[in-house]
Amino acid sequence: MKITVTIVVLFLFSFSIPQLKAQDHKYKEFDFWIGEWDVYKNGTDSIVGRSTIERIIEGKVIKETYYSTTSKYHGTSLNKYNPQIDQWEQFWVDNSGLTLHIKGNLESGKMILQNEVLTDKGLQLNKITWQKNDDNTVQQIWYQRSNKGEAWKEIFNGNYLKKEK
Repeated sequence: MKITVTIVVLFLFSFSIPQLKAQDHKYKEFDFWIGEWDVYKNGTDSIVGRSTIERIIEGKVIKETYYSTTSKYHGTSLNKYNPQIDQWEQFWVDNSGLTLHIKGNLESGKMILQNEVLTDKGLQLNKITWQKNDDNTVQQIWYQRSNKGEAWKEIFNGNYLKKEK
């Protein structure tokens, strides 16, 4: 009986290995964001923050550490591809008390993560996009709206420019 169970388990496990290897490329989809960055308000030469984006936990997680250069604001995110749901997830926390959990995928070269949150003021939708530009900068835009019928409002629009080494 033990041998039969072992054979069945090994047989089933052998099917999951190719599937995991097929998904390995998914863990690299957000690599364009990794680096040491100065963050500029889009369309200006005004630095609004500094961000360190690095791989941690055997390369399966991307950690962001962000500091504003114009205030005491700072925060951290953990970003990972979740093979169980075939989506990227970001968990953001900051010193203002904000916690954000957004999910999504790379679509046409743009990472798009979003959520819906029920607040005391009603439904709030968040959508954040990251896109690598031809000049090797990364543009991040955060949009919000209070219901599905309303137009998205831009909350943040920044360009990440790699620091010189």
